[in-house]
Amino acid sequence: MSDNAPGGVAPGAPRESQSIRLPEERIEALREWAEAGTGLTAAARVRDPDGRIALVKTSWSDGWVLPGGAVEPDESPPTAGAREGREGTGLGAAIDDPVGVFEQSYVGAESGAVAFEAEYVVYAARAAGRIPDAAGLGVSPDEIRAARWFEAVPTALHDGALLRPYL
Repeated sequence: MSDNAPGGVAPGAPRESQSIRLPEERIEALREWAEAGTGLTAAARVRDPDGRIALVKTSWSDGWVLPGGAVEPDESPPTAGAREGREGTGLGAAIDDPVGVFEQSYVGAESGAVAFEAEYVVYAARAAGRIPDAAGLGVSPDEIRAARWFEAVPTALHDGALLRPYL
């Protein structure tokens, strides 16, 4: 099984299941990524030397999230985690071991049927420095709405119940 195939990412890392309920049009927008692409996302849990954590607000999130995104077809998950961390925070993060893998079932909100499966891997990462203003971050100008260091994990964390134990 390849490192990018479901179940093949970070075999020794803790694993949890997650069901993501989305409107059918959003499911269809993601289908090609899941079926013809890697079906894999990677994120970086970036901490600085003082133990602060770097988080971002995106155009799609309802709270703070780890910097992360899709793993490209010819990219390793750790490389994608580093790239996504840099794009989301402007920091060059050194990627360490995975801290968790989330086996995701994407479910149509109207149908209730599982449309496809994917994986989301979170890597520990280290970086230092100033996080640039949000205008200079992300692939598109409106992708990242905010980015900053936090002394503690904020209450307004997207998927907080799932992610909080790994942060």
